[in-house]
Amino acid sequence: MRHIHYKIIGIAFIGWLLAACQNRESARIETALAMAGENRAELQKVLDHYRGDREKSKAARFLIANMTPHHTYGGWEIDSLRRVRKRRKPYDQVDEKLMKRWKGFNYRNGILIRDVEVAKADVLIENIDLAFEAWKKRPWSKHYSWEDFCEYVLPYRVGDEPFENWRRIYYERYAPVLDSLYQGSDVVEAARLMANYLKAEKFWDFKDFDLPHFGALYLLHTRSGYCREECDIATYVMRAVGIPIATDFYEMSPSYNSRHFWTAIIDTTGLAMPFSYTERELKRGGDALQRKKGKVYRICYSLQKEKYEGMYTDKSIPAFFRNPLMKDVSNEYFPNMHAKISLPSNAEGDWMYLGLFMGEKMKLIDIAPLTGKKAMFKHVEPDAIYFPCTRANGTIAYCGYAFLLGKDSIRYFIPDTTQRSAAVLTRKYPMRTNPEFLARNIGVKIEGANRKDFSDAELLYQIVDTPEVYTVIPDIHKKFRYIRHYYSPSSLRIEIGEWYMYTKNATHPITEYTLHSSVRLNDYQRKSLQAIADGDWSSFYRSPHRREKLTFDLGKPTWIDHCVLIPRNDDNFIHPGDVYELFYHDGTKGWKSLGKREATGLELHYDNVPGNALLWLRNHTRGKEERCFYMENGKQIFI
Repeated sequence: MRHIHYKIIGIAFIGWLLAACQNRESARIETALAMAGENRAELQKVLDHYRGDREKSKAARFLIANMTPHHTYGGWEIDSLRRVRKRRKPYDQVDEKLMKRWKGFNYRNGILIRDVEVAKADVLIENIDLAFEAWKKRPWSKHYSWEDFCEYVLPYRVGDEPFENWRRIYYERYAPVLDSLYQGSDVVEAARLMANYLKAEKFWDFKDFDLPHFGALYLLHTRSGYCREECDIATYVMRAVGIPIATDFYEMSPSYNSRHFWTAIIDTTGLAMPFSYTERELKRGGDALQRKKGKVYRICYSLQKEKYEGMYTDKSIPAFFRNPLMKDVSNEYFPNMHAKISLPSNAEGDWMYLGLFMGEKMKLIDIAPLTGKKAMFKHVEPDAIYFPCTRANGTIAYCGYAFLLGKDSIRYFIPDTTQRSAAVLTRKYPMRTNPEFLARNIGVKIEGANRKDFSDAELLYQIVDTPEVYTVIPDIHKKFRYIRHYYSPSSLRIEIGEWYMYTKNATHPITEYTLHSSVRLNDYQRKSLQAIADGDWSSFYRSPHRREKLTFDLGKPTWIDHCVLIPRNDDNFIHPGDVYELFYHDGTKGWKSLGKREATGLELHYDNVPGNALLWLRNHTRGKEERCFYMENGKQIFI
């Protein structure tokens, strides 16, 4: 039955899509009414309600004409996981058994609930009335088009959340806040003040289960999730008070192995001003995200025009690019940047793609028509490395050499195997937060003592400069029962990845000790202490309170030869004992190996690296974060 159900949806959607592509609003409304079935009367009631009001009638027609593809998902599984998420307290860890139980759950296999079948007239009417009320009272509204209002203020939903009557609750809660904070006509200043207000309301960042959007009523009281939920909260609030806002995203960053969402205020000039209210303050003239994006897309309520004719019906194109509710808005971020790609030979197919390499896999982020050896990709972020690709039968293939897109030129990485040189490698992924993590250890003191009150304490080591990721505290050569780790001054929080103590001539660290904290810890915090000796460099313990001191009680005076401190880090440094393999990219021939190495220290040495080569260091032992790089003046250059 489910298979038949989805087949019916597919047929109806194609009919709606063809009508939409012809820009026949009336035909699209008729399609929506036909698909509504028993709910048709509710949608018709909305249309009838506004027959005497030209503007609101247009708004109602806009919502219903574009309603057909919108939906949510239902089922007891989703309801159960929502309750689990709602009960979670900030910083609580989800039970491992629970995570294991739901590991293979895919909410998209649940019950599909289409808006046309459940949307109620009273909810839509109230949504329209309040959207107009909030919009008309704001002085900036006169500077926007009707299309801006319909897309960035009017919609009753943001994604695949439940169909809810949310707007009045948000309007009555936040409109008085905006009125008290700002009475001017600058929409950006209004948005900045509201974003700061939202930040003060707090947001707890974590991602556990893959679920549909939670919805406005859920998020009103449960301010948690990942970047998607942060965007949803901002969108509900801003639209409720008459501030036009959109949710933008990149499918993959040139610098991070992840998708990311953020909100963007649409200025009166029509430009998007990106921001994330939990991170940096919204302001004109700068990118508040400070992340490489490659290409930027916007989640829309209305059907979007095809980027290139024939895309929506060409099933050889990945579904990502055929999403009619997604708009390429890279022109608002990189208005004058284009990539004119030349290939070494003709490539097959009608389309070329821009790919980002994320370690073994390729993520396609843009599409352009392919003509022989050439293609033009419009509005692409500069200072990033891209791969030209084709796709056939679901398989991605390289069709040319990778390139670094500059502001005024393109550098192709065509390896020169006649000119080889040595390379010293220290990482497999770009340095992002590591400098900050390592620098946080400045001020750490390590003491040894044989009295519990440390009245006989000896200073063994003090970190006065940014430490190495693998910091050896050498030449202790004494017996101590107690070892203490703390900050001086005590204004920072301890952040430890790993901590090991060694006796004389020992190859394995001491494991028999009791660990005490000078502050009270809850069960989750006590459990997280285990991270400092679990062998995983990426796991870490972070003090819940400043001025915490950690004391290792060895039970009796024990000879300490040296200790090893591994500060919090991303575990993308060279890890002793791990097996690595270095590759270079050779255009249509793909990646070629330069050999495997087992790391004996914090560096890997290769002496056969081709000139002008794009490289990839793979760790066969652990981890998943890997990115390509090139060598310049003896250093690894990641983008």
